[in-house]
Amino acid sequence: MSITRRKFLKGSAAGLGCLGISSVTGFRYVSKAHAEELAAQKVKYVASSCAICTNKCVFRGQVVNGVIKRLEPQPEFAKGRGMMCARGNAGAWTPYDPDRVKYPMIRTGKRGEGKWKKATWEEAYAYIAEKTNKVVEEEGGHRSCIGFVSSEGTYHEHYWNQFRAVFGSPNSLRHPTLCLSSVIRGFMAVIGTYPSVDVINSPFIILAGADRAESIFTPDTMDMFSDRSKKIICLDPRFTKTAAKSTKWYPIKPGTDMAFALAMMNVIIGEGLHDKAYVDKYAHGFEQLTKHVKQYTPEWAAQETEIPAQDIREIAREFAGTPGAVFYPGRRSSWQGNDVETRRAIAMVNVIVGNFDRKGGLIPSVAIPTANYFYEPAWYTNSRPRLEEADVTFLNPRDGSWIPWRDRAIKGDPYAIRGLYIYKQNVVASLPNRNKTMELFDKMDIIVCVDTFMSDTAWHADVVLPETSYLERLDPPNGYGVNGIEPTLTIRQPLIKPMFDTRSGFEIVTGLARYFEDEDGFTLDEYFEGDVESHTRDAVADYPGALEMMKEKGFFTDGRTAPIGDYLSGKKAINTPTKKLELYSDDFKNRGFDPMPTYKKPADIGANKFRFVVGRHAIHTQSMTAAFPELNWHMPENTVWINAAKAKSMGIKSGDMVQLKNRTGGDVQIKAQVTEGIRPDCVYYANGYGSLSKGQPLVYGKGASQAQILEAHFEPISGNALMHETIVEIRKV
Repeated sequence: MSITRRKFLKGSAAGLGCLGISSVTGFRYVSKAHAEELAAQKVKYVASSCAICTNKCVFRGQVVNGVIKRLEPQPEFAKGRGMMCARGNAGAWTPYDPDRVKYPMIRTGKRGEGKWKKATWEEAYAYIAEKTNKVVEEEGGHRSCIGFVSSEGTYHEHYWNQFRAVFGSPNSLRHPTLCLSSVIRGFMAVIGTYPSVDVINSPFIILAGADRAESIFTPDTMDMFSDRSKKIICLDPRFTKTAAKSTKWYPIKPGTDMAFALAMMNVIIGEGLHDKAYVDKYAHGFEQLTKHVKQYTPEWAAQETEIPAQDIREIAREFAGTPGAVFYPGRRSSWQGNDVETRRAIAMVNVIVGNFDRKGGLIPSVAIPTANYFYEPAWYTNSRPRLEEADVTFLNPRDGSWIPWRDRAIKGDPYAIRGLYIYKQNVVASLPNRNKTMELFDKMDIIVCVDTFMSDTAWHADVVLPETSYLERLDPPNGYGVNGIEPTLTIRQPLIKPMFDTRSGFEIVTGLARYFEDEDGFTLDEYFEGDVESHTRDAVADYPGALEMMKEKGFFTDGRTAPIGDYLSGKKAINTPTKKLELYSDDFKNRGFDPMPTYKKPADIGANKFRFVVGRHAIHTQSMTAAFPELNWHMPENTVWINAAKAKSMGIKSGDMVQLKNRTGGDVQIKAQVTEGIRPDCVYYANGYGSLSKGQPLVYGKGASQAQILEAHFEPISGNALMHETIVEIRKV
């Protein structure tokens, strides 16, 4: 880790491989024998799939003399539409990045001090086992004292979840409650599923905070903006790239999206514009909804949203009168306290115009099923419940709920958490209130981090186990991120051999499992069978030719598409308690929640204060790509957006250093970016900067971290974190 980037680039042809240099003789990490072997390979193409975001676009990797030269889109992959984004292309550099973790490391100094010793895998495993078994013994044998964290970014995540299950801890934490838990729960409550959207056939689309143009290249994004005849209404406090591409942008007041949806229903139902036959046959609770929305007039909504009443009326009328119009569900929905109810209201707007299970509307997603990866779970007699079970009504046990779980772990309520095993989730940079995350870390006896790079989380771990990059390993078939209307299975194949002393996720967990035993004295590796190659074959054994197609093209599809009309015809049952589309929820009522979405006015933020909002940025994928050199030069540091009029009144100009301070002690310093593209009562800056890790030199101390300024709030229905409940003060430094 002492090599400089300049020395690395000067001495490494592999580091320049993405620029077309084919010789590997100068690559200091490759042995002479390996270099000779690579030189004999000349040129080859390998089909694989991207890991830079959840979209998993398929590509053809061009390898010249054993060095990755470039990644090209796979033209037959329907979801990519023959394209590959800049972020995906930038991934070609990852195996050659001098800052990647190259071998297991054990901390020797204080956490965050950056003092490490190189270790063998067996030394690292033994160290982890010794620390872990000690705390488990001190906790009376309760393995629940270890929390397991993972993120969907690799097809090996299910091996990590298997390891947690056979280890015997109920405490699993994933990314959904930092992203889309509330939209899933809201739409599930109304239509029984979190749907796909038939964007290509929809002529009228309403987007509430869904920044499709800056998210990721998906069919939704391309189909939405390639057809200029589509009408797109964008509701967003920021003037995003999506707003720029839309027919009309409304800088809606944060937290009032439900008011807009309720007022739309007031107009549509009040003027008899709803699909009467559809509602009568497929919906439950329409009479109650009709009475409920009478109070929510466009004039009332105009006061809440700051969108003119006449515009709300016109949008509602045109929406109801356009077959195939859709109010887009969105993905990241970690906004404010009424998130689930807001998503229910948006789902109901769709239902009353009859667009569920119809062309252009909300389409239940489908998948290509694969053979289950079965394993026998271990049995422990002293098991415990999840830490935060009492805090969240619809808690997904596998996903967990980060904010209440962390609060309870810090307090040791109802029992102590003394260790964290973290797989590919940068919790220090992604959880609101970084100070609390560090407080949690301070209580841990052992922190293990599996990652490819020295993230903020890895930097503060006790042991870092390096995972082989996605361009150096085989990943079994996976459909997450590529299912929906055109379901597909994708695979990852190694373009090059692993360059360093790294292992795949499967190899890491099976190696570690050998150091632990269950109650009967069997080592946990006995619960793992086969290898990634056999799992890959077994997964698609029911589809003749599938494995060969994936090896050749990087994906498999059998031509199926999501059927439209199966739910309306009765062929499939709507997955709600009443088996109908629920405009009134008895289930919610029985649980003590409002049976219909009931608007609650956002709290006044106070004079000279701002609501901090988060959102996508076109250049980066969350916090991961900010340190990619091919992307970082476009945006070396982030800046805080401040409305031009507000900035002028405060004497702030673009480039001035300002301090943001929230209500819970979090504060950052960052340069100002004065713009007309944000509401006067909001501020924003992109994620991925202000790193604490010196192992990420391009973003270490550059700009500001979102995790440091965000306050920690969550809503109790889905457990989703609330990223737009942070209120800050700003002063010029």
